[in-house]
Amino acid sequence: MTREEALKNLSSDSAHDRLKAARFLARNSDLSDLQILRDALRNETVSYVHTGLEFAIKRVSSSASPVAEDALEEIEIPPDVRAQIRNEVTKEITGQILHEISSPVGLIASAAAREVPEYLDSRTKKHMDTIKRIFEVIEQLKSAAAVPRPSEFDLAELLAEIVSEVAGNGPVKVSLLGSKPMLITSDPALLRLAISNGIRNALEAVTGAPGDEPHPIVVNWGETDIDYWVGVLDRGPGVIGPAEAAFGIGKTTKKGHSGFGLAIARQAIETLGGACTLQPATEGGARFEIRWER
Repeated sequence: MTREEALKNLSSDSAHDRLKAARFLARNSDLSDLQILRDALRNETVSYVHTGLEFAIKRVSSSASPVAEDALEEIEIPPDVRAQIRNEVTKEITGQILHEISSPVGLIASAAAREVPEYLDSRTKKHMDTIKRIFEVIEQLKSAAAVPRPSEFDLAELLAEIVSEVAGNGPVKVSLLGSKPMLITSDPALLRLAISNGIRNALEAVTGAPGDEPHPIVVNWGETDIDYWVGVLDRGPGVIGPAEAAFGIGKTTKKGHSGFGLAIARQAIETLGGACTLQPATEGGARFEIRWER
């Protein structure tokens, strides 16, 4: 596909062709195409194509430099390179945080266990547990920005493992609906991060919803001619506020949670060149979906 063909396909009747064009332009476009991408976004009605266009606009916009317009061509950095730089910065910063602070925190926890009376039932232990959870999600965020290591595996088997680990024998039933087996080549570790956080978010939503028994969760998956996808459908309270806000670091409406989960999921799937969406489900609740290139 050429750049001209991609720009033309933004107005195609086929959603797949429009998504293909958006992904091509995310890698091969420049600032002169921004208005065309924004016009296409304004007219787009298919959610996953809408997300693809948003990702393309984000990448193209991030290639802009704060210097004068006439100097852009001399120092232009491809969007893919900028995305790689961002991932490296994320890994570097989270790595430094873990290296510099984890040891002192461990020493504090050890001292508190010895010196605080009835430590196991104390507020001190509760606060230390909160700090430990934050360190765990920072480690996940660091892993989510890692360079992909693709290998061939069965996506259906991976999903079954994740559901078993995350939901276990808990009160919420999780149904798996999709092709079995489904052999793909991708990075299973990054997908595990994205999917497990999506399922956890759904479990928290239905567990906190009113009613005697929580509604079951449905995890489905499939493929198109250009991408793979996994969806997590819950019957919880639905999307509260702007869906995009749920992906911000520290954003959560659930008491006792750090709000890192969907941010980690997005970082992991964007590292694979894909995208996450969270939107209201047709019959109530919410649908979390990830799509990434074949």
